[in-house]
Amino acid sequence: MLDGVTWPLEWNVIRRNSVSNTFGMVRKYANGTPKPHQGWDFSAAVGTPAFAIADGKVIFVHNGVDYGRQLCMSFSVDGKHYYAFYAHMKSISVLANQTVKKDAFLGHTGKTGNASNLAAIEDHLHFEIRTKAYCGTGLTGRVSPLKVFGVCPLHDPIQG
Repeated sequence: MLDGVTWPLEWNVIRRNSVSNTFGMVRKYANGTPKPHQGWDFSAAVGTPAFAIADGKVIFVHNGVDYGRQLCMSFSVDGKHYYAFYAHMKSISVLANQTVKKDAFLGHTGKTGNASNLAAIEDHLHFEIRTKAYCGTGLTGRVSPLKVFGVCPLHDPIQG
């Protein structure tokens, strides 16, 4: 893990221990062609506290169609600038342009956006590492969280 970075949840494990909930071309469209997933889905019951992964600044807080309640914060590590993006939040306790410290409480995970109709076993925090705050579809402007965390908690939870 890069110096100055921590995990977004108290316990971090990929939802259902499934590779399809990690970053990259790990999903499939109905016709079987590969489909991108832009981040990691951390297993998280609705209401799980979410935290800032580093010292930084909240860039935006928004309520959108696919990602539901979301926030994006900027941070720098090892001379590189990134953005941490949190989606499907139930509540967000910070405001745009607010400075936050590593481990600061940001809000509670939820079931908003396209996660609203998922079964409870699928509850999660969608989390991305971005190279720009605003991204379109696909993988452009995003990097694997593995680049920042150094390990993917696919099967074994990692304490934040």
